[in-house]
Amino acid sequence: MNAKELIQLNNKKRKLLTKENEEYYDKMLVYIRTSLAISEQQSEELLMEILDHIIEAQNEGKRAEDVFGEPPAAYCNEIIKQLPKEPGKSTAFFIGFLLLQLAGLIAVIHGIGDVIIHYFKDSNQTVYIGTAFVTFFIVAVIIFLDVFLILKWLQQSVYKVPNKVKDFFSIFFIVILSLLGMILLPRFIPPFGYAIEVGGFVYLILGLATLIISKWLDRKYRFTK
Repeated sequence: MNAKELIQLNNKKRKLLTKENEEYYDKMLVYIRTSLAISEQQSEELLMEILDHIIEAQNEGKRAEDVFGEPPAAYCNEIIKQLPKEPGKSTAFFIGFLLLQLAGLIAVIHGIGDVIIHYFKDSNQTVYIGTAFVTFFIVAVIIFLDVFLILKWLQQSVYKVPNKVKDFFSIFFIVILSLLGMILLPRFIPPFGYAIEVGGFVYLILGLATLIISKWLDRKYRFTK
């Protein structure tokens, strides 16, 4: 079974749990799904195995806590360490797939914005290839860093007493810093590389084509399982 099928089966089987066991398992689910050390396929297979153990123990009159202890973070970390690492080639292809999707989304958003602005005033449609690549690299790094930080924050907060004020300001700081980085850093990049004229509709067409191609590649090579 692929990851999507395992998620659907997981959702059905979780309905068999008691309220106490479901709350316990849901925390394990968030902790494992936010782990960056394993792939989505591995995490869903592990979660299904844990769920089956809990259901079996529940049928014997035991609680999930009796099986995995409290809190189960140490158990989850130990199991994750024992799982085989994803091959470097697979990881590289997956990152490339994500970058392709990101490029398509950025092109579509930029195209929509350029078309709207162009209706109100003339805008400079000159694009320098070198500058565009460096700008995309900066935005991609910031977005990947944001995802990494948010996933780590979610994972660490599962078994901690929530502090709403601290959590709010942590996310607020990440978002503001990221927006400032994506807006201000590209301004320091001098124009360089081959210059071309690209209008908003060209961005839209290229962006949509890139997203369609990425979708086709995902279906063929199952990057997201």
